Amino acid sequence: MEFPKCYWLWKYRSWILMQAIERLSAVVSRTVWEEELELVRMMLHRDRRNFHAWDYRRHVVAQLEASKLGGTSMTEAEFAFTTDMIKWDLSNFSAWHTRSQLIPRLLDERDADAGARKAFLEQELATVHEALNVGPEDQSLWYYHRYLIHAILGAHGQGLIVRDFSTRNRQKYLEEEVAFIKDLLEDYVDVKWIYEALVEYTLTASTLTNDGHRQTSQSLMSAWLKKLRELDTNRTGRWDELEKQIKVD
Repeated sequence: MEFPKCYWLWKYRSWILMQAIERLSAVVSRTVWEEELELVRMMLHRDRRNFHAWDYRRHVVAQLEASKLGGTSMTEAEFAFTTDMIKWDLSNFSAWHTRSQLIPRLLDERDADAGARKAFLEQELATVHEALNVGPEDQSLWYYHRYLIHAILGAHGQGLIVRDFSTRNRQKYLEEEVAFIKDLLEDYVDVKWIYEALVEYTLTASTLTNDGHRQTSQSLMSAWLKKLRELDTNRTGRWDELEKQIKVD
């Protein structure tokens, strides 16, 4: 394919393949769609961040799972595919995004109990920790880390990894993540994503307790916001608003 990022080429291929479902037997049609999945795999190995190809892959998988093609769930295989692609390129935002979309279904299909869900969460945190230790300047890693934090907090409908976490458990995990991110500052002092995460997560942690902002937290956030103003001058207004919100002098 000469122009792999041309949206309408993918749409046209999809239309042709849908004709196969309508006009060919299920067995033959499934073979055609399986060959298409292999083509997408090859495309993503050539251009692993092509979000058009990632979106098209999700469409192809959905068709292969459908009853018309005698399909069954491919969630485990697709989750493994994201793992392989992330190992190949930690900066693959589309792979991290696809992974986050697969997780709720993956755990439901595994019929994961509370213990299995907690173990899964900790493994995912370990995976993204390993990535952040070598590439904290990569925004895609922070996207996935924030997804896991939201899963812990049950925010934005994403409490689908762990369920029925007590406030104390949520606070414990959040404090551990803040401690991990603080450690990153020992090696990376000029990465704005670190400071932004520290401010956001520390502010969130304070809402889980009744003691408000501790003086030590205010002092630290004042320093972090000062650094953010240096590293991200285009968003000075945002840092000023955060300063007002946390009442930092």
